[in-house]
Amino acid sequence: MLQPLLGSTNNTLLKQVARFAERRQEVLAGNIANVDTPGYRMRDLPTDAFQTALQRAVAQSKMPRGAATESPGLQQPLSPGMSGATPTRIEDLFPETLFKAVSPNEQPGLTFNDANNRSLEHQFLEMTKNALRQQFAVQVLQGQYDQLQTVISERV
Repeated sequence: MLQPLLGSTNNTLLKQVARFAERRQEVLAGNIANVDTPGYRMRDLPTDAFQTALQRAVAQSKMPRGAATESPGLQQPLSPGMSGATPTRIEDLFPETLFKAVSPNEQPGLTFNDANNRSLEHQFLEMTKNALRQQFAVQVLQGQYDQLQTVISERV
């Protein structure tokens, strides 16, 4: 998922990855905080839809200007709730619905007598993976800003 971002100079994609990871970390922490709440259902962000949007954004950023309207692959709906129109800005590929928590139909763990489907191990695993993704995006973004600062100050 993050490999195409290494060679990219597109800060917008890295900002979206960091934003998504930050929001997901909040949701996962909320799941852990509510582990003993009767009836609480674990929530998460739509990670598959975000990865699809990220792949399309990477593909669109590699295309020459004006080519996006000619590409049949980008004419498909980008995620649930979006129209089939081709976005002109990369930010348009990341609608707010990607950053809203949902309670998935299928969730890991058992459903307990109090109707809670807690799985602390799974939540901590997801938090760790998510933190690493966010750290990666922030470090690559920081490296790009450092390069820009070097060019601006004319140092080598």
